[in-house]
Amino acid sequence: MKKDKKDEKILKTDRVLNNVLLVVVLVLLVYILFLSGVIKITTKNVKVESDKVKDSETKVKLDINDSKVQSLYKSVELGRSYAALRHYYFYSEDKVYAEYMDSAFIKEMALSRLTLDNNNSFSASILESGYKNIVGSNSVYKNRSFETICSYVKYDADAGTYTINKNETCDTTNKDGYVYFDKITSAYQYNDRIEINARVGFAEEEQEKISDGVYQSTGNIIIKKDMDSNSLATYTGTLDEIKKKVDYSKLTRYKYTFKLEGTNYYFYSVERIDE
Repeated sequence: MKKDKKDEKILKTDRVLNNVLLVVVLVLLVYILFLSGVIKITTKNVKVESDKVKDSETKVKLDINDSKVQSLYKSVELGRSYAALRHYYFYSEDKVYAEYMDSAFIKEMALSRLTLDNNNSFSASILESGYKNIVGSNSVYKNRSFETICSYVKYDADAGTYTINKNETCDTTNKDGYVYFDKITSAYQYNDRIEINARVGFAEEEQEKISDGVYQSTGNIIIKKDMDSNSLATYTGTLDEIKKKVDYSKLTRYKYTFKLEGTNYYFYSVERIDE
């Protein structure tokens, strides 16, 4: 009995040694074939694939006066305006994605692009079409009532329409004496997007104190990079005149990205580019 167990142990040891020897022989064989060029090893990793995508991407500079550039930039102009539900929407954050924007604001942008022939009621499908013309046909859209700076836009589910109830006493005049202004400086088209770069400044009326708690305008306009920054320069004249004198290279740069969907480009994001 003891002899059988000893023989069995020897057999197991022999099997292990044979397996090890077989592996060693196979490794040596592969190594010899590799050195002789019969076997070739190729590598593939994420970085190589990423580099291929980067290398294959085209970048074409566009004329800033090109109709496509102007049309895309104009489609979201309300986000740069004080005459909006949440004024200077794009300049209040470092980066804003269309996907996470308040849908009411996108509706307001769409509404600002519509021609309604002085009719306060219109089909909900018109607003939906305008909405998706800005952020894309794959965007999530829901018909709901919303507010603008001087009106309440009510949705009627039964009729499938919106009705604009205007606040006739609302004054959209900027009485605070300050405003953002902007200028497109460059635009580029890539494989899947168009990027529009713009410089943005903040104009504020210069005030002088004439008595406790009482200030009046000096007639000058202060130019800043944003509402919170220090003055870059002070000018005399109208804002339109001053816009021609400003050194835009000193203003804050924002990049607007419009992604390609099918054959059209739609608003994707806007971000502040610090330099």
